[in-house]
Amino acid sequence: MTSAIGWYGPLIDLSKASSHIGSFVQLLVYVQRCTPVHYKLSKGGEVIRTDIQVGDDTRPYFSVSLWQKQMGSMAAVGDVILLQNVKVIKFGGVVEARTVQCSSLIRLIHSYESLVSKDVDELISESRVGIGSKEKLGKVVEWVRQARYTLHSTELNCYQKGQFSRNWKILEEGKALNCFSLSEVSRSTNSCKVNFYASIGEIFLPITWRELNESEKEKMFISRRVLDTVDDRLAEDLICTGCQLCGSPLNMEYRGVNEQRSIPLYCQKSPNRLHAVSLIYRPFMLYIWDELEYLPLLVRNKSAELLFGNIKAENVLLCYRGKIRDHNFCFKDVHKESFCDTRASSHMRAAGEIVSSCSSDKGLRRKGKHTFDRNIDFYLIWLILTRALLQQGKNSPLKFEVTVNTSLDRENGRFEMVSVSIPCVTR
Repeated sequence: MTSAIGWYGPLIDLSKASSHIGSFVQLLVYVQRCTPVHYKLSKGGEVIRTDIQVGDDTRPYFSVSLWQKQMGSMAAVGDVILLQNVKVIKFGGVVEARTVQCSSLIRLIHSYESLVSKDVDELISESRVGIGSKEKLGKVVEWVRQARYTLHSTELNCYQKGQFSRNWKILEEGKALNCFSLSEVSRSTNSCKVNFYASIGEIFLPITWRELNESEKEKMFISRRVLDTVDDRLAEDLICTGCQLCGSPLNMEYRGVNEQRSIPLYCQKSPNRLHAVSLIYRPFMLYIWDELEYLPLLVRNKSAELLFGNIKAENVLLCYRGKIRDHNFCFKDVHKESFCDTRASSHMRAAGEIVSSCSSDKGLRRKGKHTFDRNIDFYLIWLILTRALLQQGKNSPLKFEVTVNTSLDRENGRFEMVSVSIPCVTR
């Protein structure tokens, strides 16, 4: 995919990206990870964007979002690519790049095997780029040959550590298997429960109940809606009428990801098979990561309550609707209030109490037993906690318990979150 309109900016090293925020640049990089973000319906699926992690000789890790489907299908782990006319942005305190309509991708070296097997001069001579790009290509190839061996060894050692330090006998029913990395979890071939540590990268909510144009599809990525500005439709999108127990939405117009075309007649989580109808968190995908891998987790209502500090969806939506009725309320003020305004101090203390209750598994399972002041703004606390969870690069690893269902694919519930907790720190 070549550019028909030329370059809009200089070819830069990744280490200098922070000096070009808001500008167009060209990047010659090695692709280390590809993450297609998409949702599936009964009639098929649609890729929204592809996130790639790249590196060069000046910076080993850098994120780029590819918003063009054709471009996303061209990117592959192990390739050296030239990204033309990408825009450098700063989001949530992290510098990254994203493609726009005039962006393009040229694959210079295909596959890691050819990169390490061929001579550097031969690889450079085969590429049809300018003198400056060839000089950069040589530096990237030399860096990959040195750094990639270390990365492969690290991944292999982590996998072998988990493999040989564990008893592989059949576990007792209901007991979870401890995993040392997401790579180990993704390789699971048996349906089971697993425990592991990982950081949160994104909350993805496919919006299928209303039409979205191309520019609005970014609203499916919740971090974009809570970190920069407060979106006054976020609570309505993430909360709907459904079953509190199984987490299934019960309004046809609100059916979305991982949901059947018809409302389920019986509740599989209820002893009497009857749905417990209430306001619930709609099922969404939680993208988590560690040093080597990413994983999408399906999160339903009960697990979402744990993730959001035991705050029920009903409390969030009632407070939100109360703000709508307040004619003097402006959602733009929430962004300032949630961090800066002294009026939020009581809410921050309440949020701290909620989070502290999640510091152990025992605390997590006491959900519903907290007593709160009626004047507490649950909507604001929920926004604070959600924003804190999505502070990429600043959030610490959490302990997850996940069920693995090998009969499903990754984007349709293969990994479903059961619980989450803050690891205890001992001195």
